[in-house]
Amino acid sequence: MTKNPEFNDKNLWDEIFNTIVDVMPEQLFPLFKEVYGKEYPKGAPVVRLNTVSSTYLEDTNTPPSSRRSDIAVLVNGTDYYHLECQMNNDEDMVIRMIMYDIHFAVQHLTSMDEKGGGFMMHFPRSAVIYPEKNQKLPEKLRCRIIFQDGSEHIYQIPTVRIQSYSMREICDKHLLIFIPYVLLRLRPKLNPNRKHPLTKKELTGLVKETILILKQELKQGYLTQQEYEDYFNLFRFAADKIFNKKYSKFRKEVDQMMSLYDQMPSVREKRLRAEMEELRIQKDEALAEKDAELVRLKELLERHHIALTP
Repeated sequence: MTKNPEFNDKNLWDEIFNTIVDVMPEQLFPLFKEVYGKEYPKGAPVVRLNTVSSTYLEDTNTPPSSRRSDIAVLVNGTDYYHLECQMNNDEDMVIRMIMYDIHFAVQHLTSMDEKGGGFMMHFPRSAVIYPEKNQKLPEKLRCRIIFQDGSEHIYQIPTVRIQSYSMREICDKHLLIFIPYVLLRLRPKLNPNRKHPLTKKELTGLVKETILILKQELKQGYLTQQEYEDYFNLFRFAADKIFNKKYSKFRKEVDQMMSLYDQMPSVREKRLRAEMEELRIQKDEALAEKDAELVRLKELLERHHIALTP
């Protein structure tokens, strides 16, 4: 991968999402289309924003500290987004989102109101992403806000419940950003008390389907070779987390399947071609720099020659 973050047990799932945004930000575009109906052309710029808010109001009995929102981006120079990745169904999440969005708006979306006077504040397009399945997850987070003059406003933002999407939907809608999380749908079946625990056939079926989706998206141009390999690595990180030492046989099965496909001649050939193309570009750039230096030296010598001529 182009980055090598150190994942730990506490923040793995957040960091997977953050890594995707950092190394292949255009993978957010299908998600924005799905959640907000907003489409962007390939190559539209994505700028990661730095948003920091205080945690003091959440617990006044603890020393003041700060928290950064999970994903805050500016797309195409005009549209602001705020996404939070949340594993648990926290009832207070909507309150935290309001606090985050207020800080976000103050930092990035507050301006003078030329028409009405005073200031004008815009909230970003916000959503909470839930990677794990939970029957109690709401479709929207909602809070009724009553201002001092008695007027009311409904703060309402959508939620994205990854496990509610079938593999076919993930493929058809190009929601590849969900791929590293699909193994989470198998985690409940690891419970030894279940009547029908996870089987090898069920696991290999899901892994095969995942590989086919990635292969198809690469072939159709929705993924670059590098992005394709990045998703493979992130999928392995997820498998290592879900299938710990207690379920090492499942972890080995995933690793063998991914490694086997990674070693196929067609995959090696595509990687070799990509590496050769990168070397060619680097060579062309080096030659261009050398040519530019020769031109500069020639011009310098000509200027000296003219200056020395009586």
